[in-house]
Amino acid sequence: MDNDDTTPLASDEDVADADDILFAHPPRVVTRWLCGCGEDYPCPDVRFAQLVKSARVSNTG
Repeated sequence: MDNDDTTPLASDEDVADADDILFAHPPRVVTRWLCGCGEDYPCPDVRFAQLVKSARVSNTG
């Protein structure tokens, strides 16, 4: 079997573009907090509880 007859998967320009994209988009480490329920912190329940705790009711009477 002769490999010289094969069609390349990508052109030279595609490979150069891929190199540029990989250089411009390096991986990075991201640290995030998770709530006890497994969602990103603060989850909607925590946001609601924080809103309730921070609400101030004034007596207009």
